[in-house]
Amino acid sequence: MDENKTARETEELLFLEYFNTDRIFSTIKRADYLFLRAIQSREGERGRPGRTYLADLADGLNMPIPTLSKTIERLQDKGFVTWKTDRSAGQTYVKLTSKAVELMDDESRKMKTAYDRIRAEIDEKDLEQAMGTLKKVTEILRASNQP
Repeated sequence: MDENKTARETEELLFLEYFNTDRIFSTIKRADYLFLRAIQSREGERGRPGRTYLADLADGLNMPIPTLSKTIERLQDKGFVTWKTDRSAGQTYVKLTSKAVELMDDESRKMKTAYDRIRAEIDEKDLEQAMGTLKKVTEILRASNQP
């Protein structure tokens, strides 16, 4: 895996998983960003660049298609995706708009800047300990939500 991609994913995980990132996100909502990232991560799975099929996205997010469709409609209304039908496959797909890609890139840069500042101002050992503690707390909270 590309080292830069791994570092970016680590930075995003830090903010998306452990912190109230609403304070960082200013041009797009965190929930929208997460859905757009999910769409982006599944692009081209069927050998069709730029396309993410709703069925694949629903499977990946473990979400019923009717619920997913409402979210996609909301994202389309905001100008973040286009929603089309692939007649040859008989299924619908979404594509990120240039607006969505630009806003996601902007938010990614903000997370990186904040992460760089954290790394500069907090000792690496302290940061590792804090991240370990946050990971444990998250695991406990997730386990508490299991039946």
